[in-house]
Amino acid sequence: MPHLGNLMSSLLSGDVFSRYYKMREYDTLYVSGTDTHGTRAEFEAAKRGIEVKSLLEKNHNYLKKLIENFNIEFDNYTHTESENHKDFVEEIYLQMEKAGNIITKKEERAFCNDCNVFLADAFIEGVCPKCEYSYAKGNQCEKCGTLLEAEELKDPKCKICNKSNISFKETKHWFLDLEKLQPEIKKFVDSRKDGWSKNVLNMTNNFLREGLKPRAVTRDLKWGIHAPFMGAEDKIIYVWAEAALGYVSATKEYFLDKDNPEKWKEFWFGDNVKQIYTMAKDNIPFHTIFFPAQLMASEQGYHLPDIVSATEYLNWIGNEKFSKSRNVGIFMDDALEILSAPYWRFYLLYDRPESKDTSFSWKELNKTINMVLIGDLCNFVNRTLQFLDKNYNLEIPKAELDDADKALIDRIHVTESVVAEILEAGNIKDAIDMIINLCREANTYFQQREPWKNDEKKDATIYTSMQLVKAFAVFMRPFVPSISEKLWKILNIDRELMWSELKVGMEKGHKIKNPEILIESIDIEEIEKKYISLKNRD
Repeated sequence: MPHLGNLMSSLLSGDVFSRYYKMREYDTLYVSGTDTHGTRAEFEAAKRGIEVKSLLEKNHNYLKKLIENFNIEFDNYTHTESENHKDFVEEIYLQMEKAGNIITKKEERAFCNDCNVFLADAFIEGVCPKCEYSYAKGNQCEKCGTLLEAEELKDPKCKICNKSNISFKETKHWFLDLEKLQPEIKKFVDSRKDGWSKNVLNMTNNFLREGLKPRAVTRDLKWGIHAPFMGAEDKIIYVWAEAALGYVSATKEYFLDKDNPEKWKEFWFGDNVKQIYTMAKDNIPFHTIFFPAQLMASEQGYHLPDIVSATEYLNWIGNEKFSKSRNVGIFMDDALEILSAPYWRFYLLYDRPESKDTSFSWKELNKTINMVLIGDLCNFVNRTLQFLDKNYNLEIPKAELDDADKALIDRIHVTESVVAEILEAGNIKDAIDMIINLCREANTYFQQREPWKNDEKKDATIYTSMQLVKAFAVFMRPFVPSISEKLWKILNIDRELMWSELKVGMEKGHKIKNPEILIESIDIEEIEKKYISLKNRD
């Protein structure tokens, strides 16, 4: 189950970019899916005494519903157990093998003598040899981001039986030859150095400086996609080595029942496309090195990632890691029982950790919602609409504008240009900051003009303020669409809510509908009580 950090870094961030580009009327697709393979799925199904496919279908449908409840709109949210995905994975790996980019070798892999199985990397836990983190997994330390092999862990333990009776047995596996591909990967990374953020470039170049080694793509497991290589009949493609390929297969799947099933290629071949990937920093190397390497290794001419928008970590209170098993933190299903989606969307995106790790705090949640979303944005909107209702019968007045009015309206266009530039570079927090700064300017303007007692400036003040209200409805749609769309209905504009509306002013004489409160303030003490009650119930 995704926690607040997962929700913010990948699902919500991707939704912002998708909504923005659709508002700009680009041909945009937002795709992803549930990773359904790996030992955990088998293990959890066995514990419940049900078929693994039944468990995965139930979990996928539940997560899909939660995603919808957060107002996240995928064009295709699928899963990696689909026949379409399996067929594509088998096809592209045979292409990699034919191109000479898959090699084989024997190696020793972790084997649990009590469970009598080879262990998937995620089912070995131990002490990280680099940072001494106690809960590092056999493929990566989530604290320092180091990629690992299971045999590197200190004090390894099987997470299935919680015992340490682990030995390392010889087995044959198939590898993606990253060492051979490194010069091509380096050339690709260098081509993106002006477009990737500092954290993305630093982590990626650190891996390249250390030198890439062949990485196993098969495992001795039962559940997953069967490896298509000759002699690998008892192997499966390991989950890390097929999950990202779901971006391609999900695009193919979206067009399967469309008039032009081959249109998926427009998104994956050629240069007339822009690909954006959203994630937390631990997934950076998988999107800047391993996934591009898979596409390169197939030698089919795939378009490679353009924007990799990676956040730092959002941790729980006191910088503790989220953990469902240890009942630490707030997860997607918990979150909606505590607060509705618009609150979470704004809080997580406004406080998005783009330069350093942050920790959740009730104080910051309270400040972001009550002081920023409501105090800065909704306060200005509500004051303006209520004043228009009481003094102008909901009709925008005619007005002669002075230099201050014109300058503030011009700030809409300046803000639009800067926000667009920020979003198109793959950042979000700075874009919201720009919008909120304009809200604060608008509040200051309204307060200084005092339209309730300054008759001479009243008409111009309300006319100008209504231009800003409309602009905020447009600006906020990628971030909190439900609030934006509610405001759009109040404004009584019968056109679709698109980015181009920022260049169209509210007309004199236009009549809006009766104002409503866009969103209520929160009582943070009551919210905390809800959380404690929820955790005690669990």
